[in-house]
Amino acid sequence: MKAATTTALARIEKLRAEIRDHDYHYYVLAEPIISDYEYDRLMRELQELEREHPELITSDSPTQRVGGEPTKEFHTVTHATPMLSLANAYSEEEIRDFDRRVRSLLRKDHTAYTAELKFDGIAISLKYRDGVFRQGATRGDGMQGDDITNNLKTIRSISLRLRIKDPRLQTIEIRGEAVMWKKDFLKLNEEREQAGEKLFANPRNATAGTLKLQDPRIVAERPLHFVAYMLLADNAGVKGQHESLRLMGELGFPVNEHSRLCGSINEVIAYWAEWEEKRDSLPYDIDGVVVKVDSFSQQTTLGNIAKNPRWAIAFKFTARKAETTLNDIVPQVGRLGTITPVAILTPVSLGGTTISRATLNNEDYIKSLDARVGDTVVVEKAGTSSRRSPASFTRSDRRDRSRSSCLENAPSAGQGSSAPRERRTSTAKT
Repeated sequence: MKAATTTALARIEKLRAEIRDHDYHYYVLAEPIISDYEYDRLMRELQELEREHPELITSDSPTQRVGGEPTKEFHTVTHATPMLSLANAYSEEEIRDFDRRVRSLLRKDHTAYTAELKFDGIAISLKYRDGVFRQGATRGDGMQGDDITNNLKTIRSISLRLRIKDPRLQTIEIRGEAVMWKKDFLKLNEEREQAGEKLFANPRNATAGTLKLQDPRIVAERPLHFVAYMLLADNAGVKGQHESLRLMGELGFPVNEHSRLCGSINEVIAYWAEWEEKRDSLPYDIDGVVVKVDSFSQQTTLGNIAKNPRWAIAFKFTARKAETTLNDIVPQVGRLGTITPVAILTPVSLGGTTISRATLNNEDYIKSLDARVGDTVVVEKAGTSSRRSPASFTRSDRRDRSRSSCLENAPSAGQGSSAPRERRTSTAKT
């Protein structure tokens, strides 16, 4: 190797290490230590050196997060260890039944659990070989998923190279959740509304739609996050889930800071009740608590049944629903003239916000509900409080069956309109 190339390589490696460290502080710890200007200066220098020495570009370079042409299809990935789904518990009685089954199978009077917030996102798998991110996939059916490596590389909180060089931890699999923060979701829906595009129902829906995009350059424009919850490594040397969360943090992955090691099911129930009350204070949506037997050896003893592990369960929060009156269904015209039907409701308090409008998807959906003015409807909150996070209603009841349908004098949902294309303004809340 020529002296000039050797010098360039040394500088490139130094720049990559610095940028990775700054990414970790900014995207994982949320504690930036340099300004955006200084960060951009480091990135531009690295990009210039790699342009001058293309033979020195590596797949884990910070410059390689976004690139490549759109893919025509996602290849299928077979999961070496199935990505199992969780059974659900909806009450204190059901979570105590879970605890009794666990203790009975283990033949123990008590067991420790790790309780974690249940992110309402998309499960994904990340595979590392020699410390470098090599493949990312969706959960799919649990046995097979889609290879979305290029899309996942655009998520800045996913490490392209592991932070520690322990030889036992260089070939591993990390599983976790891809999520979109509530404020980013609201901004995305606002942009889509202005463009006359269909709104996403909730952050999970937006995340799923983003990961299915075939152009990683568009994915890079969507602010997705990653939170790790499972480490698969043959020789990691960890004995339980709570310890593995700590280790994943050391490897450079975001883990939920609110997880808790619980010594009994009573502590789990207290944790669940605490976060059902505090869920709206979080920057992301959660829909419950994941409860796992902490000990890995006990998890192995318990095993799985069908597609569910016996050692874990999702302790779901109570559904947020309320009854109110349907006052009208009106067409909402997007900037490009697209019509979306919106229900006008008698305002009702739900999940800390006032709901007075609900998105109705399309005319067929309205017909299936047979919705009419004056009906009592059951409203369900989508999860994020804003008029651009649509509520929806799932049931329509009436005493007077003679009232006419709301659709009789309304334009068809989805058809074009001669109305002006500028954005419509509304002060209603959802």
